[in-house]
Amino acid sequence: MERIIVTRNIPGVKEAAKQLPQDWEVWVNPSESSLSRDELLERSANATALLVVGDQIDREALSLMPHVKVLSNYGVGLDNIDLAAAEEKGVIVKNLPNEVSYSTAELAIALMLACVRRIPEADRLVRRENPFSWTPTIVIGNNLQGKTLGIIGFGRIGQLVAKMAQAFDMPIIYYNRSRKPEAEKLYNAQYRDLPDLLKEADVVSLHVPGGSETQNLIGEPELQLMKSSAMLINVARGTVVDEAALAAALKEKRIAAAGLDVYQNEPAVNPELIALDNVVLTPHIGTTTWETRTAMTKKAIDNIYQVLK
Repeated sequence: MERIIVTRNIPGVKEAAKQLPQDWEVWVNPSESSLSRDELLERSANATALLVVGDQIDREALSLMPHVKVLSNYGVGLDNIDLAAAEEKGVIVKNLPNEVSYSTAELAIALMLACVRRIPEADRLVRRENPFSWTPTIVIGNNLQGKTLGIIGFGRIGQLVAKMAQAFDMPIIYYNRSRKPEAEKLYNAQYRDLPDLLKEADVVSLHVPGGSETQNLIGEPELQLMKSSAMLINVARGTVVDEAALAAALKEKRIAAAGLDVYQNEPAVNPELIALDNVVLTPHIGTTTWETRTAMTKKAIDNIYQVLK
């Protein structure tokens, strides 16, 4: 009999689990909060599969899960799992590269609009000043239409952002480790090396994976290349941006704005960023829609089934 542990309560999990054989045992953490490490290890001692929702599965943890055959990660990134240790143990690791793309791209566009139209500032003003004093330039912003969009990382999500940006007549430039000729034709996108993209773009949107290769990809030297009117959007990984350098650039108005959904020391957010009005902050909600969450749950359960069947 297979024993499956779902480490947090996630949308649609009971319905999704119905696709599994009836003699498989499924335990779902009743809380949306993470298990303590001790409870996670205790629960997993006899498990053959884990549906991992943000938990750190390191070498030590894997050594205490002797029966685990598959780790089904509830997301795209796998930086919470020691992949080398899993491979050594013969544990298969699965993720969700497709289900998260649309909602994450949608949030990137939402952050662009929030920044360029200063929506959070306008909301705060109305709540603070009732009745508010209207003037022709009250919380004046800019159009997103026609602005040059620089996409760093032109994979699934980056290309969806390009597709959505076409509705705003935004010229698309991109940087990627390798050229994407078919995508260039599809989205009328032009390749740039990173320095040229940063100099040219009105909006820089990050869609690269985490890890050592992309750590502080956007730091002080890169921010210096950007226009003073430009904005930075990050729905990728917090480690991609040097937050101290970004906070300084925003405070000194060396760039105009930023929209961030991910952070270097998540869930903690740099206090210098919180203090600024020209940055929009969201709590890692790129995939937080009912449609995406339920699709993720269904696929994560199916990933387990496909390995264990």
